[in-house]
Order: sequence, then structure tokens, then C-alpha cells
Amino acid sequence: MAIDLNAPWTKADVSALLASVADDRSWRLEVSAAGVAQLHDLTVVPDAAYEDGLHCCFEIWEEGTDFVGPGAASDSQLCGKLERLLRENYPVLKGPRTLSAL
Repeated sequence: MAIDLNAPWTKADVSALLASVADDRSWRLEVSAAGVAQLHDLTVVPDAAYEDGLHCCFEIWEEGTDFVGPGAASDSQLCGKLERLLRENYPVLKGPRTLSAL
């Protein structure tokens, strides 16, 4: 699942994105240069060229930390914070390329 940040989207879309994966490995929420937000499975660490192609990303969410999965999807505060940070940082970054949900 992905969210096109160039089209209308809501906190419910963030919740659905978080619910679309299990908290069984490390994940990172990334935004492509084209404005597509998606979760990236970090079982295999991406190379520098991949990283350079991103608009921004969040810190790595380690397995078992409840930043993804059903628990995260039902956490209204977390979904609201992610929605706010995505809106604040796309299409123009407000700060560094690595965003923090902590």
C-alpha cells in the first residue's frame, strides 16, 4: 500500500498504511521524490543510490516497537503525528531529510 501525497489523503490513509504490514521486521516510512509515501521493508538495507532518490524518510522502526501493524494503525496520536509530519515536509522539506515520529 502507498499514499500519493499529491492527491487528497487523510489520517485514515496513514492508519491503513500502518495496518498493511506486520510488526515482524524493521520498517521505514519513506517518501519518494514523486511524493509517494510507503513502508519499506528493511530486511535488506538499501544502497546509497536508493537513499539519494528519496525525498525524505522516517527513522527505522525496529521489529516489535509498535510503529506498524494493527496497534499502530489504531493509535490516533501516532497516525495524527505522521500525517502532520508528512504534510509539513512534502513537497518542501521543513528540516532534515530524516523525520522523527518519536
